[in-house]
Amino acid sequence: MRQSKKKEIGFIFLTVVLDISGLMVIFPIMPDILQAVGEFSVSDAAIWGGFLYASYALMQFLFSPIIGNISDSFGRRPIILISLFLMFMDYLILGFATSLWIFIIGRMIGGIAGGTVPTAMAYLADISNSKDKAKNFGLIGAAFGIGFVLGPFIGGILGEINFRLPFFFSAALSLVTFLLCYCFLTESLEEKNKRKFKLTDLNPFTSIVKAFLMKDLRTFFVCILLISIGHWVYPSIWSFWSKEVFGWGPGLIGISLACYGLGVAFVQGLIIRLNYVRNIKPQKIVIFSLMVGSLTLFGFGSIKTAWLVFALIPIAVLTELMNPTLDGFISNKVSDDTQGLLQGILSSINAITTILSPLLMTLLFKIGVSPTKDYYIPGLPFYFAAILLLICIIPILKVMNSLEHAKKRIIK
Repeated sequence: MRQSKKKEIGFIFLTVVLDISGLMVIFPIMPDILQAVGEFSVSDAAIWGGFLYASYALMQFLFSPIIGNISDSFGRRPIILISLFLMFMDYLILGFATSLWIFIIGRMIGGIAGGTVPTAMAYLADISNSKDKAKNFGLIGAAFGIGFVLGPFIGGILGEINFRLPFFFSAALSLVTFLLCYCFLTESLEEKNKRKFKLTDLNPFTSIVKAFLMKDLRTFFVCILLISIGHWVYPSIWSFWSKEVFGWGPGLIGISLACYGLGVAFVQGLIIRLNYVRNIKPQKIVIFSLMVGSLTLFGFGSIKTAWLVFALIPIAVLTELMNPTLDGFISNKVSDDTQGLLQGILSSINAITTILSPLLMTLLFKIGVSPTKDYYIPGLPFYFAAILLLICIIPILKVMNSLEHAKKRIIK
């Protein structure tokens, strides 16, 4: 059995922190960017923001399974290096962009480069034993959390000076990460676990179709799809919602996102690694997370006072126990030579949701704040997301119980 390698785990953790910091640094400034470039209202800027997020996600959907399959055949290190360099180019383009179509092209390049995180997770799967997978996948969540803290905080501060500065900061982070990986990151995939590359691996729909044809995993993947749509309400509308409801600028938007990220880092970096939590059945953790997530989403949708946002965040972050738990659970159900394929499938499902969710959530936001309507419900997207989480509780519990007692691994 393979033993977890602390040095490699630490370096992958740093890579994801830097990558996510570069991605999240632009979130606090998105309303100001779109209003400056297109002279939109907040609700119209939200629609265009949803379109930009969706264009990024579309490219990620098309390329993530390809990237996962290629990494299973040729290794994780070259994929991580190529992805980081493309991210560097993406942020340079965004930094100099003066029109919406250039922003869209830049986001599409960023989507193609979005293979860093799923490949990093496959890297961790390569070097972790089955007992430690959930714990080590939790480090990816903690890295997300730290990136969620540093990125929005720095983006908010730099955005108050000039909304283009965060893009150049992100470009610098991506370049630094690329150089560090080039110099220090070793290959994790052993020769015996490499799969023969096939031209059919280039079809981005092959692995998705295969996944949803699997009777044992179909319900699991559908639940992941719905849960991801619900979770994407936060990046989809947070900046626009807080600007509309509380009148926040980049600084306060960045601080609020940073607070959420700090909570995620605490939950996935510390709480999930406690022996007490590790001994709890995955099913109980997932159900608890879904219940907490739905209640706090209803809370965000209802509040009208700014300080309540910061009161709800420490409760809302408890739902972040779910993703590493589910990742570790399902990773132990597949064979060692298809970890990259699995992470590519999960990344593609996430990409589908990040195509659908921003478009859907920003549309619901526009409907909720439309001046032509007799109602004003800026929290409408949060209510919708809460309902999605609630309806997944029973199905995912059933499928996890079924998979727990399966005597063979699902994907071979």
